[in-house]
Amino acid sequence: MALLSWSNQYLIGNDLIDTEHEELFRLINNFHSLWMEKQNRQDIARVLNQLIAYAQMHFQHEEVIMEDAGYPKLAEHQKIHEDMIEKIFELHTSYAEGNLRLEIETMKFVKSWLLEHILVNDYTFRDYLARKQNSGEEATPEAAPQAAEDAS
Repeated sequence: MALLSWSNQYLIGNDLIDTEHEELFRLINNFHSLWMEKQNRQDIARVLNQLIAYAQMHFQHEEVIMEDAGYPKLAEHQKIHEDMIEKIFELHTSYAEGNLRLEIETMKFVKSWLLEHILVNDYTFRDYLARKQNSGEEATPEAAPQAAEDAS
């Protein structure tokens, strides 16, 4: 059974971001399956490495897209990405050192990280893009916070 199920509720509205989010779901589910099947630690570590590398690449892509869109919360979003990568590296190091509880901790972290990140942080960007598109004009970083206040 999959840990996470992809659905349209996770769509941000940018094809690249959405495709990469879906791939992150697949990698997390692969990691979860190996863990549930009690595969050897090397296979689990390999998939965890793939997940980390893919997440880093995705974050870079996401940040470029946000920068190109003039997203006013880019620096804040970059910090969230940095914190998430730091945490997953800590978990990976702990796992490499033989911490057997890591799989559980990693599974919980990765699941909540991805869901919260998409549903909270990336949705903020999605809403910014929607306001920008609906206004029919270039949204400036200064205008975006006002639009967010107006929507409240």
